[in-house]
Amino acid sequence: MRKRFLIILFTFLLLFLLPSITTFAFVIYEVKPGDSLNKVSSQYKLNVKNFAQLNGLEKNDKLVIGQAMIIPGSTYYVKGNESLWDISYRHSISVQLLKSKNKLTNDNISPGQKLFIPSTSKKKIWTGTYFILKNKKTDNWMLDHYKKTLTSIFIFEYHSTKQGNLIKVKENGAIKQAWKKGITPYATFTNISEKGFDPNLLHNLISNKTLRKKLISNIYTLLDRNDLKGINLDLEMVKPNDRVYLNQFIKELSVKLHRSKMELLIAMPPKEADNIPSYYYAYDYKTFGKYVDKMFIMAYNWHWSSSPSGPIAPIQNVRKSLQYATSVVPKSKILLGIPQYAYDWPITGDIRTGSAISTQNAINIYKKYKSQVYYDQDASAPAFRYIDNKGTQHEVWFEDPRSLLAKFQLVKNFNLAGLGCWHIGITMPQTEEILLNEFWIR
Repeated sequence: MRKRFLIILFTFLLLFLLPSITTFAFVIYEVKPGDSLNKVSSQYKLNVKNFAQLNGLEKNDKLVIGQAMIIPGSTYYVKGNESLWDISYRHSISVQLLKSKNKLTNDNISPGQKLFIPSTSKKKIWTGTYFILKNKKTDNWMLDHYKKTLTSIFIFEYHSTKQGNLIKVKENGAIKQAWKKGITPYATFTNISEKGFDPNLLHNLISNKTLRKKLISNIYTLLDRNDLKGINLDLEMVKPNDRVYLNQFIKELSVKLHRSKMELLIAMPPKEADNIPSYYYAYDYKTFGKYVDKMFIMAYNWHWSSSPSGPIAPIQNVRKSLQYATSVVPKSKILLGIPQYAYDWPITGDIRTGSAISTQNAINIYKKYKSQVYYDQDASAPAFRYIDNKGTQHEVWFEDPRSLLAKFQLVKNFNLAGLGCWHIGITMPQTEEILLNEFWIR
């Protein structure tokens, strides 16, 4: 009996207490000159079709220099001119860890050398993503396809008239289907009007005590009648002088919802301090952190469609935003918002306005034009250029396995509650695979 107990105890320790480092289920491969799907598949003993599909490619596609792909397993074969720093940086681990796990006594490696790629241990997180309604068939497919990666969805979007009445949304049965699939549905409330995000509309609603009370009552009714767990506020371009009104709105809404066990989430622009940048002064992190259940940090759009081209979510800026957020808000409430879109900017010609495209579309473009992918190591972000059929040169910034893994590591380093993205349905295939490898989803 004692022997059996010791065996059970040892097994428990082995499975749950010992590993702070686990096998990495994927390695990240950067395409070099001369590489092809067949060549890489052969070296790593992979099925070409499955390998291509995993990376958003067709089995006959030609690879472009610099593109990043994931390869199942924890084995990596060193390529020419690579250093330990290159490989460790790509996998968001330290050189020392890589050396230790491979019993290396110096930094010298050679082409063809076999390395074991370790990873930090998995973390249990809460995930939420914006869900843009399409039609019943598409919505149900998306819920089914992504259910393993989702704790919740934020149905986009409900907004108000000037009188505080909510505009009805045809949700195609998505709420019921979400509950059925184990995904918690929330409504997204915005200050969108026919003008786009409308700071004046919000000012009128929350600065007037009667309208504010009416809006709060209507939000409660929306959640109650539609079996929604809570509301996610996505209030953008709020005027700095409306800080006091926004704080009051958050407090009163929180009290109303929490009485009925409903939840209040809020999407926040990234800040480095309470008044940095000054145009986000209305967003009071410290006060909101006392009243909301989750805070979604929209850590993206440092470059946007009408700005010069550049990284959408440069890692150094994301890190600064989290440093501030975690200094005034409980980490258990913070979600890191990750972009799952790209921007395509014309950088020659008269029109320089960029357009938002899906990450998979960015992959399709660099395949089409055989554009070499450049990885900005300071920003931890990939980009490429191409010339269209009108002779206009474009620059595209997007996310890939390297940049995603770097952001996922921040979630672990800052011990955040979890993460989310804008928005479901535009991710690349690697996103879900890396997410499930790095985290346990609540």
